[in-house]
Amino acid sequence: MRHRFARAGLACSIALAMALGAPARQAAGSTSDRQVRDVVYDYAVTSYCGTLTPEVEAGFRAELAQLTDDSGLNPDQAKAQRIAGWVAADLEWSNRGLGGYRAWCQSEGVDAARRFLSHAPGGS
Repeated sequence: MRHRFARAGLACSIALAMALGAPARQAAGSTSDRQVRDVVYDYAVTSYCGTLTPEVEAGFRAELAQLTDDSGLNPDQAKAQRIAGWVAADLEWSNRGLGGYRAWCQSEGVDAARRFLSHAPGGS
């Protein structure tokens, strides 16, 4: 029963992202839209993996704000990228068994937390 609700929520998230329209690449070789999506994905991983602290969140917010400003994405495009990041993390989390989940957290979860800490105000 729980899986039905999770799948329904995921389907709604995907439908919303599609309704907003995923932006086309801004220029050949441009990665700004991918970076916004990746930063949100990494933040979601820290949440799933228990590496999310107030300092990690501050670093995430600082990095996301900078990337969003630098990307040139309009508000709807930025929102679609944030949703895509959450959906990608949710799909990855759902795709892993317990053993894979542990490895995911040991690598991506810890790495993301470290990176966000380096972007936190007063971070190194």
